[in-house]
Amino acid sequence: MTRVDPTDSQRTRLLEANAHRCCVCKRPNLGLHLHHIDGNSSNTVDDNLAVLCVEDHDRHHRPGPYSATVNHLDLSPKVIAEHKESWEAFVIEARRETPMVVATLAAYGTEECIHSLQLVMQWPDERIEYKRSFHLLDANLDRLTDEIIAEVQAIGPHVQLISLSEPLPIDHCPCCGTGYSRTIKPALVARLTDPTWQTDSICSIYINPKQPSLAISVALRDRHLFSGSLHLCQGKFLHYANDYFDERVPLRDSPSVRAQASAIVRSVLKEWSPANLLIGTGNHDSPSLIENLDLPRCWEKRANPSFHRTCAKSRAGR
Repeated sequence: MTRVDPTDSQRTRLLEANAHRCCVCKRPNLGLHLHHIDGNSSNTVDDNLAVLCVEDHDRHHRPGPYSATVNHLDLSPKVIAEHKESWEAFVIEARRETPMVVATLAAYGTEECIHSLQLVMQWPDERIEYKRSFHLLDANLDRLTDEIIAEVQAIGPHVQLISLSEPLPIDHCPCCGTGYSRTIKPALVARLTDPTWQTDSICSIYINPKQPSLAISVALRDRHLFSGSLHLCQGKFLHYANDYFDERVPLRDSPSVRAQASAIVRSVLKEWSPANLLIGTGNHDSPSLIENLDLPRCWEKRANPSFHRTCAKSRAGR
C-alpha cells in the first residue's frame, strides 16, 4: 500500500467544508488531521478523508488509553463516517442564505446570577449537531456573549441565534450537574426559518357554538405544525392544551370569561404570527367563516359564587 498524502488544495477544501473543526467534537482552534476513514492511506479521496482533531484522531488509533475516561467515544470507521457526513451536511445548510438550522442559547443559574451558558446548534427535527458550554469563571458575560455570537457566525453567518428565557437550575448545567440541553421544537423552527412563513402560513380557529371550547391549528402550506385547544373547565378554569404543554388558568373576577379566553387566543396568535387567519363556527365539518373572534355566551358559565364562599368558610372553620 503506497501512501498518498492529500494535496494542499484538497486539505483547504475539506477544512472549509468542516468549518475548520473536527467533525466529531466540533471544537474550534485545535490542531486538525485528515484521517483515512477506511484505513487505506492510498485511498485519498474527499469521501474517505475525515477532519479530526489530534485527540479524536488518537482515540481512533489508540482507544485503549481512553477506555476509562468519561468522554471516551467509540470512534470506529463507521462512526467517523457518520460524523463526517452529518457535520459537513450541517455546515452546508448553515451557510445558506436562509438556513433551516438554528442555534439556541440557554442559561443556567438564576436571573440575578447566571452561572453558565450553553450553545446548541440543531437540525429542524431537534437533532443536536453541536453544543458547547461557556462558564462565567472563564470570562464576564459580555465577553462570553461576543464569543458565542462569533462562534455561530463562524459556522453559518445567517444562522439565527435564539436566546431561551428562564434560566435552568445550576443542577442542570452540562458541565457541573446532570446536564440538560434545550432545543427548539420543529414547528417553531419552521416559523423562525422558513422564508415563506410571512406569506403562506395559516392559522385556523374553530369555535364550538354550543360548548365553551375552541380548537386552534397552525400550518405552513400543506404541512401541519401545531394544534391547541381551549375550553372552560368547571366554570373555574380556562384549560389550554397544545402539542407541547397543558395548563389550567384560574378565572379572574373580571373581565368577562370571553375576554379572558380571547386574550389567551390572541397570545397564541402573537406567538405564531400567521400570515393568514381563518375563524369558523357552526358545523364542524363545514364551518361558516366569521370575521372576528366572537365567542358565544355559553363561555360565561362561571361556578356558583356561593360554592366558593362555602368552601372558604369550611376552610376557615378547620
